[in-house]
Amino acid sequence: MQNMKLEFIKNQLANEQLKCELQKVVSSVEALIPECEEDFGQLHKFGLYPAEECVPFITKQGTPFYSLDNMSVLPLKEQSRWMHYGDFRFRQIEILYNMARMDSAEAHNWLKDNLFQQRVDARKKQEYKAKFRGQERADWKEIQTEWMKYCLNLKYRDNRDFRTDLHSTPLLPVEDATATNYASNLFWGAKLIELEGKKYYFGCNVLGKLLAELRISKGRLEYSLPADMHLFGEPILDI
Repeated sequence: MQNMKLEFIKNQLANEQLKCELQKVVSSVEALIPECEEDFGQLHKFGLYPAEECVPFITKQGTPFYSLDNMSVLPLKEQSRWMHYGDFRFRQIEILYNMARMDSAEAHNWLKDNLFQQRVDARKKQEYKAKFRGQERADWKEIQTEWMKYCLNLKYRDNRDFRTDLHSTPLLPVEDATATNYASNLFWGAKLIELEGKKYYFGCNVLGKLLAELRISKGRLEYSLPADMHLFGEPILDI
């Protein structure tokens, strides 16, 4: 069965369309391929995770474990509950994560000043990338996971609903990518598949693995960021 799982993953990652999408997100697709089933738990390896051992979540308000999703938002009219980075207050961690993609204080301030109801959606993220094309950090693919760790630590600190959902289950969180088709869906999340009559979530599930580590560490994921990493032209704040 182990060989069957590994073959399934290798065959999937041999698909040119999937490889093309993943190359937009990572430097090496080959590095994502596990050599044994034990590798499934490694942060940057694809895996097959038994569905009964997982707790999936999606970007839809009112669904179970909604607050685990990076696109989830805190109530618009309850600013006292919003997250904050310095004096910048926001209701969705996806804003902070995407902001640092650009190596430009002008870009950071533009995104801060052009949010609709202190949130981003797919259209706003594309607008941000298009407006500041050529200003993306050259090392973004290498540091994106470390920056995500920082963002999740901040979210854990500021978001009570997030902490509650995270600690209410011992299962492996999975950003459910079954019904999505964006480039990074199987890097950050995983999709439901069936293999030999058994259901699994298939993907790298980087976000889910980080959430599981965050739960164990109680909001203290260790991270390492470049010395020149900045927001609004200033060094990254300590949490």
